[in-house]
Amino acid sequence: MKFAKELEHNLVPEWRIKYLNYKSGKSYVKAVSRAINRANATPHSINRRPDLPPPETSTIHGPSSLTNQHHGANAETYGPLRPGPPATASLQSEQESLTRSPGDEGGYGSIVPTPSAESSLDAQHQFELPAPAIHVPSTISEDESPRTSESLRKSSTHLDVPPNSSMGPALENNPKQTPQQRPSSSSYAASPGKLRRMLTTGHYLTRTDTVKIGQSLQPLEVVRVREREFFEFLDSELDKVETFYRQKEEQAGTRLDALREQLHVMRDRRYQELAEARRNKESERTRVQDDKAWASASEGPQSWINPIKSKIFKPGANSEALFQMASTPVVRGRGAWRQDYERRPYDEAVSYRSAKRKLKLALQEFYRGLELLKSYTMLNRTAFRKLNKKYDKVTNARPAYRYMNEKVNKSWFVNSDVVDNQIRIVEDLYARYFEKGNHKIAVGKLRQLNRQPRDESSNAFRNGLCIGIGAVFTLEGLVNGSELLFQPDLELVQQTSYLLQIYAGYFLMLLLFFLFCVNCRLWTASKINYPFIFEFDTRHDLDWRQLVTFPSFFLLLFGLIFWFNFTRLGSEHLFLYYPIILIGITLFIIFLPAPILWHRSRRWFAYSHWRLFFAGFYPVEFRDLFFGDMYCSLAYATANVELFFCIYAHDWNNPSQCNSSRSRLMGFFSALPPIWRALQCLRRYYDTRDIFPHLVNCGKYLMTILTTIMLSVYRIDGTDGNLAVYITIATVNAIYSSIWDLFMDFSFLQPDARYRYLRNMLVFKQRWIYYGIMVLDPILRFGWIFYAIFTYDAQHNTLVSFLVALSEIIRRIMWALIRIENEHCGNVAQYKASRDVPLPYHIQHEPLIERVSDEDLTAEGHAEGTATAVDVATAGASARAREEAVGEAVSQPQPQTPSPHVEGLLHRKTKTDLSRARSIRGIMAEAHRRDFEKKRPQPEPVAEHPEADSGDENDDDDEHMGTTTPPNEHPGGSSDRRFRS
Repeated sequence: MKFAKELEHNLVPEWRIKYLNYKSGKSYVKAVSRAINRANATPHSINRRPDLPPPETSTIHGPSSLTNQHHGANAETYGPLRPGPPATASLQSEQESLTRSPGDEGGYGSIVPTPSAESSLDAQHQFELPAPAIHVPSTISEDESPRTSESLRKSSTHLDVPPNSSMGPALENNPKQTPQQRPSSSSYAASPGKLRRMLTTGHYLTRTDTVKIGQSLQPLEVVRVREREFFEFLDSELDKVETFYRQKEEQAGTRLDALREQLHVMRDRRYQELAEARRNKESERTRVQDDKAWASASEGPQSWINPIKSKIFKPGANSEALFQMASTPVVRGRGAWRQDYERRPYDEAVSYRSAKRKLKLALQEFYRGLELLKSYTMLNRTAFRKLNKKYDKVTNARPAYRYMNEKVNKSWFVNSDVVDNQIRIVEDLYARYFEKGNHKIAVGKLRQLNRQPRDESSNAFRNGLCIGIGAVFTLEGLVNGSELLFQPDLELVQQTSYLLQIYAGYFLMLLLFFLFCVNCRLWTASKINYPFIFEFDTRHDLDWRQLVTFPSFFLLLFGLIFWFNFTRLGSEHLFLYYPIILIGITLFIIFLPAPILWHRSRRWFAYSHWRLFFAGFYPVEFRDLFFGDMYCSLAYATANVELFFCIYAHDWNNPSQCNSSRSRLMGFFSALPPIWRALQCLRRYYDTRDIFPHLVNCGKYLMTILTTIMLSVYRIDGTDGNLAVYITIATVNAIYSSIWDLFMDFSFLQPDARYRYLRNMLVFKQRWIYYGIMVLDPILRFGWIFYAIFTYDAQHNTLVSFLVALSEIIRRIMWALIRIENEHCGNVAQYKASRDVPLPYHIQHEPLIERVSDEDLTAEGHAEGTATAVDVATAGASARAREEAVGEAVSQPQPQTPSPHVEGLLHRKTKTDLSRARSIRGIMAEAHRRDFEKKRPQPEPVAEHPEADSGDENDDDDEHMGTTTPPNEHPGGSSDRRFRS
């Protein structure tokens, strides 16, 4: 695999901008190669005489002009340019040049060392220059007639110079030739125009020779410029990698200190609990009194639960291991921040089991973050080495890997062993506190966090087989069902129509699942880290090809039962109960407790629905709001829940009493998904006390609820007044929802954006995707118009309802595609690649939450997601490289140390003041990041200067944007502010 593809495959998507820009580096190497090739090309002759051989060209194999300083250095600092060994050089001379002592070489960047006196004489002897530097008296007068062409041809036989070697010292010496055998220099001076060379050390240069020298030096200057740009690019990229690594390393050190302190608190408290339990056993007479006193001091009204807990939850082997460990005195902090899901009183103790679960998960996530940071260093080091190797190959530089040895290998991110030590410390802590000291088991569990990708061709084959068979049976069953609708038996026609309606709701849910898998495929191809956004367990999360196994199998099941039903297979009584078989098998597979069929993913799916059904009682995570929005587009399927139970509860007697024209309960089930989302918005407001965006978002779902209710009322009553009210509310709801989608969920229509009517940061290369969804989403929001058009039927025609629901499914899946992409861009803007798991105990020194630095925050207002522009400007290469970078790189935030010309580009593109970032439109663009924040940030202390005050206020507004931490995440404090770079 090419290293560019390997780098693209293995890099952390959220840190993409902080990696070495390998593609731009290759474009620099190509620019150096093209400059050398132009310098090596044969120049056009000037007034070349036909009787003379063509002039010899100069060959440049290895110019290099590495600068010791970051900005600017000329070639004279490192020595003159020289040609490398020609293609005809012997192997012995090449080995001599490689084994030459370092003292004989020139500075790094020079082409040759300064020649000695002997080498100068040898070079003069080989080249047989027409005018030597030291004039030797000649017996031939300069006034003598020019030599003939025959004599010139004879004299040219004395030139023992290989092709393309006229610049620099000769590599082949002729020891047999003596200075007395050299032809006289005056013979060349007599006709300087007949034999011209590009470079000469003689004093006799005609005007034509001077022009030739000027033409030959111009490509050499281009080579120097290209080399200087290449090494300046490497210096800037090295500084970027070094700064980012140091920041992450310091954050990891702070987090490790906090985790270690939390583990000590857990151990000491568990030690006290076990010691108390043993003392209670020894003093049986006073046990009840001691328990009451301890319970009243620690848990208050829950003291009656402790005896029951002590009987059920007995101390395990891990608790016994903790009991054998020495205790550590802990000083409680004085802060007022909590890190628990519930708003507990300050003095209430956290249970050992809850603390153990949270700290185990925190250690696992921290270990995963350390592995990502280690892979970051390895990939960048390999990228620098690959670029240095390409440059050495192009220029034939000797010795090789000079830049790697002098700069990269001496940098901190290469030599630092802090991350390795932290990995070993985490393994030791995990073994001591959770695995009874078994280091091997602890390492095995921690290193399984990142599951390696496997070959999924067998899954792809099974999925294709299930989809093909299921689609055929579904189409055949649909044809048979359509024929039953035209039978003369009216009862059969009515039963068939209701059966088709039940199957349609199941099919829409299945279709949404299929399209979600397609989105997963697109997110994976675009390096969007959707498992991190959904907080999947990285050890057990399913690849999109594994995930599509579920809808593929359910489609096969659906097609078979659908075909069995409408071919009327079995008894007449069984004809009405095939939907129960289908739904029963589906629920059994989803809730099957056996550890088969990816039981962890099925459990995650079931638990997510549990949290959705009890919205408002749980803190809002991203999966909660995502599932709620998905079900808002499944109103047709949720309404069929009432239809299903109503029909079978009445045993198919008068099923028309269960339809939308008679049942108010069906309208309630249609409004149930927006009710869940409204409750989630209220919970978000309860946790944050922020009116915007949570109460404003709740207002949007209230309008959806009113729209659904008025549709149900109009279907039941059917008056013109109800129709007018429905049209008015539905219009307001469609406009309201469209504005929220475009401005907040998509963050489109930003002012001064890089991409017109979009935003600065985009992931998908094809921008027509964004423009198409921007147009289609509002149009499909107005699909309710068909309900108002087809007013002749009380149920508005079942087929029309199905088509409107189908269009809503398509709109929702397009919404999900951009919504997850926008959330990923928010994580990229903060370089957030791992979760900040909440810690159970309240300690003064809390971990540093991963955030953007102040420099990035200042630039975020005008350069959020401008990685494409930054990479291209930093590269400074040709327009072709600029287009390549625009097409390949994901737009991401501005680096922390941009060069002056990059800053100029950014100032030309967008505004730079914080006021624009904090404007109404800026707040609307960032609202999507706050949809699932867990707790309101605490206010920062008032700064002394107004400038600092405004910056801190902006930090408070944005510090948790795009995170997936629970509500007990530590919100602020002196040790929990943004990292000051």
